Amino acid sequence: MKTISYIHSWWGIGTVALLGFGTGYFFAPKEKNNEEITNFSKDEKARNLKTENELNPGEEFRSNIPVISDIIASEPLRKKNLSIKELLLNAKGESNPIKRNAAFSTALASLNEENLDQAIEVFKSLPLSFENAQEYRMLLYAWGQFDPGGAIEYCNSRASGIGAGFSVAGVLEGWASRDPGSAKEWVANPENSGMAKIYNFGLVRGWASQDLEGATAYVEGLEKGDDVRKLVGILTEQHNKKGFSSAAQWAEGLIDEKMKESAFESLSKQVSRDRPESVANWLKSHANQNYATKSFENLGKRWSETNPESAVAYFEELPEGNAQQKGIESAMANWAKKDPESAGQWLNQKEPSPKLDPALSTYARVVSNEDGAAAMEWAISITDQKLQEKTITQVGQSWYRKDKESVENWLPESGLSEKAQAAIKNPPKQNWWQKLR
Repeated sequence: MKTISYIHSWWGIGTVALLGFGTGYFFAPKEKNNEEITNFSKDEKARNLKTENELNPGEEFRSNIPVISDIIASEPLRKKNLSIKELLLNAKGESNPIKRNAAFSTALASLNEENLDQAIEVFKSLPLSFENAQEYRMLLYAWGQFDPGGAIEYCNSRASGIGAGFSVAGVLEGWASRDPGSAKEWVANPENSGMAKIYNFGLVRGWASQDLEGATAYVEGLEKGDDVRKLVGILTEQHNKKGFSSAAQWAEGLIDEKMKESAFESLSKQVSRDRPESVANWLKSHANQNYATKSFENLGKRWSETNPESAVAYFEELPEGNAQQKGIESAMANWAKKDPESAGQWLNQKEPSPKLDPALSTYARVVSNEDGAAAMEWAISITDQKLQEKTITQVGQSWYRKDKESVENWLPESGLSEKAQAAIKNPPKQNWWQKLR
């Protein structure tokens, strides 16, 4: 029986980056990578409101944060009959992010041809930067609804290369929400083919917001690639707004295998954290289907963030195969962080086998950050030689960073090759986020 590491430490994710305009694009003067942004579900919002009300039973919830509905209404500003320039200047000077976004939204909701010049004048003093991405998204969306050509010219004058491409995608979202046919024709123009894959993010998002069937048909006709996978994610998000059951039925009905895989993957990402049981029940009939493998992996990751024991118990009941293996492996990482003792007991009850190896590797790597000696026992128990060697090296390097003396005493009797020993004594430099626990 291998040693179970008793670790009682907190683990944190210290960085959450908002790089763009929702999932798909962002406005920036230089090239950057776009990231998916996870939104709270309606259920989560409802739970938050319930928690607020329970803080002071029978009394209205009070805090330093203003009531959102009052902010969005912005009645004090409306009653003053301020110009859009004055509204935007007020918004620009606001440091409270809730008030700031609401104020920009209030101002830009009234953007039109007559006051456009005032808005552009204010935005000249608003740096094209990561911090102001949301403000520029609102500007371009509103502008794109009545003058997409002018908005596109503005984007190309303020940015270049891929930065201009993503900003134009912001215009296309607004344009397509009003006139998807014309927006589609513009993207299809050979002169715009170089950035078409980027433009499609804005086109599909805007189009899907008012004609989901048309947007879906458009995406189905595109050449399949990683960009289409992300576009399917946009479609899935819109379908999920109609309800999880409706979105699941749509995903199941897709004929194209790649699109089906993307829809399953995206839906599982969006729903698994808040409604893991619903996703688990849905996926059960799709076990060991190639298009669903990543979905089971997503379910394992997200479910295990809140209830790793239930997640692993579910995967144990699945038929043997990729779905079971990927699910347990993905759940093990969070389980090993949250409760290494219970996770270790579960592993100890299993016979070593190739199908268990990925979970063993994951567990060993996680616990090595706190108990390198115990983690090495787990690493050595892996049956697959290549995975064993890789895990032993990774665990050894982590152990070496924590306790150099103990590792140097262990290595001569370890039976490892000179090459493996040298690798353990030369761990790669860690970035600051890799040191977070």
